[in-house]
Order: sequence, then structure tokens, then C-alpha cells
Amino acid sequence: MFEGFQHYLSYGSTDQQTVRDLSEYFNGLLVPGTIAAFQAEGTKGFVLSLSARSAEPYVIDSRFPLFQNRLQRPKKSHQMLADLLGVPSLVSQFMTPDPNNFSDATIEQISSNWIDFNVGFETVQTKTFDKYAARLGEKVLPENRQDPLYILPPYTMVGSAADNWESVSQRIWDASQSYAKARSVDDKLRRVIAASSAIEWDRLASTSVEQEIVAWISNLDEFKLTSEAELVQYGQALTSAMGRGQRVFALYGGFFSVLLSRYGLTGSSHGIGFGEHRDWVELPSSGAPPARYYVPRLHRYVGVDIATTIWRQFPELVSCDCSECNNDSPSTLDYHSLMRHSVRVRNKEIAGWLDLPSAEVSHLLDRDYLAFRAAAQSLAAPANVAKKVEESCAHLAMWSRVIQTLG
Repeated sequence: MFEGFQHYLSYGSTDQQTVRDLSEYFNGLLVPGTIAAFQAEGTKGFVLSLSARSAEPYVIDSRFPLFQNRLQRPKKSHQMLADLLGVPSLVSQFMTPDPNNFSDATIEQISSNWIDFNVGFETVQTKTFDKYAARLGEKVLPENRQDPLYILPPYTMVGSAADNWESVSQRIWDASQSYAKARSVDDKLRRVIAASSAIEWDRLASTSVEQEIVAWISNLDEFKLTSEAELVQYGQALTSAMGRGQRVFALYGGFFSVLLSRYGLTGSSHGIGFGEHRDWVELPSSGAPPARYYVPRLHRYVGVDIATTIWRQFPELVSCDCSECNNDSPSTLDYHSLMRHSVRVRNKEIAGWLDLPSAEVSHLLDRDYLAFRAAAQSLAAPANVAKKVEESCAHLAMWSRVIQTLG
């Protein structure tokens, strides 16, 4: 996760076939703790069979900020994750969780149970392993299965120095280090620093002595024009971290995270078809992505109907030559083809854009922005459709400005 630029997929329970088919197009898996807890045996069988086939690295994210919410309609997966951590009371339907509720005993329970879960993750029933190994279509030996690449101890989302969640996160980290040392796995711990803003994340990272850290800036939407200042601050925070000798992997990131590699980002994770940013207060309601088409020159998802409208009149703006698309209309792709297409394109984006000089990156973004804006203005389509096309490209010019500002 901390060498070069690593492309991880956040695994969802509906993504198994896509992940099996496209393992050469990404570097590793990030398994949500909710899925690992709720579908424990099946998740183990799937993930471990992949790891045995090609030493596919994976890590498990606790998604712990879920429990900073009042869970009015808790899912079974929420309760099972809380049970796994040994603290069922983390699921609260009637009270908003408070940092003062986290006693030392609670902290130690959460920390030790999470580490035990990670250490024991490679223990799976033989019949379960064989079931998922058979789906790979090749001989896979169970003794080759891997344990998680790293252990990411639970963490909290910090809004400011005054909200007291920073203290909870620090105490969980300290307790995790102590317990991991007793279990001789302290070298596998990697810290997640989560904050509600880039400035706050920078402050937290600057006080950390860890050299390899995982970042989550809540609700950092790469596509919103109102995010411009925040993206600049994010790039500056990464530059500062690199200056301190820290290597940073992003828990969530889209195409713009690839561009941030020039400022020190070593990789990012995203869901298949979604998940390029995440607001921690929305964790209780997360679900499967809608069917959308990832437009390579926009570096974003748009509705299949919008993509098809553009393709019919300006195919050079939307066409993709990947094996899913073959330059055909986006409307020809079914749901799973749309998902596979998005993974293939991200892989191609990383290969094509990672080492480009910043000046060329800015030039190409501006070029594509102008091309899509011109197409929107001459598009033979209802005014509301043309407006959506024009709005869909505005982020390209913003990204160009951000890159020019960061230098």
C-alpha cells in the first residue's frame, strides 16, 4: 500500500465475479469490516482463495466511525461488527455516542478483539475454502492462503481538536500497539487518520510518528466545484507529510487521487462502480452502486443515458476500447460489464497519467474540458440533457487549476 501507486478495490458482497475476473487490474483488496463480520465465513472463503491463488494482498477496514453515529435503524451487519468487537452497546438507537462513553476497559476490548479477528482471519472451514477456490477455475492450495497484509486498528473521525474524538482514536491506537506487541504482530499495525477536513487531517498527521499511514478525509468529493480549496489543502497536506518522510495511502479516492501521487500519495481505494469519496455520517446507509457508465475522458461516472447521447453524436469523447466496450455504445453494457469497464479504465488511467509532468496534466484536463463544453453547446438534445453534459465536465477545469496551484 505504500510503494509506488497502489490501486485497491473496496470489496462488496456483489463484486465477487468482477474481482475474480480482473485481479490483474488492481493491486489489492480492502474488505469492509461490516461485510467481514456479517458474511464472515463466505468473505473468508472468497478473500483467502484469492490470496492463495496469487498472493493477493488485502486489509480489513473496521469502518469504526459507523459507531460515532446514532444508529436509528441498525443493520444486522452493524450489530455483528459490534459483537465482533466485544461491545454490543456500540449500536445505539436512542443516544448519540459520546467520547466520554469509551472507558479504558472498552478501549482495550475493542482493540484486542479487532487484532484477534485479523490474526485469525486465515482460519476458514475447508469446505468453504474449496467452494470458493473451485470458482477460480484453477488449482489453488489452501496452505498458500495469506493473512491480512496489515492490521488497521479501529479509529475515529475527528472534526476538531475540541470534539474529544482525537483522544479516543489515540487511546485505541495505544491499546492496539500494546496488545499487538504482546501477540508479536506490532510490525503489522498501520494507523488510519480520519478527519473532517484536509486542514484537520494535516494537523493530526503532523503529530503522528508513524511513517506509513492511511488517510480518510470525510466527504472530500473530487467533482464538486466547492471542493477546490479543499483539494488544494489536501495536496499541501500530502506534500507536508512527504516532507516528514511519511507515506500516505488514501482510504477513498478517484482519478484525482492518481494525480495526487505527484505530491506523495502512494495509492487509493475505491468501490467497484462507486466509493471514490465517503461521508462518515452516511456509513449506516451505504449500499450497492447504481448502474452508471465511467467516461474515460471525464474520469467520472455519468448516467448510461447521458453517456449514450454523447456517444451517438460525439463518439470520440465517450468511446472506450477496453474489452468490455470495444468502442460500442455504453447502452450495450449490462450492469456487471459497466462495473468491469470501470476497473479496467482506472487501471489504464494509472498507467497513462501517473508519471505525466504537471504542466501536461493541466493541459490535457483543459483540453478535455473545452471539448465536452463545446459538445454540450451543440448537442442535439433537450436543454436539460445538454446542461447535464456541461455540468459533468466542469471538474476538469477545476482539477487543472488545483494542479497549477500546487505546482
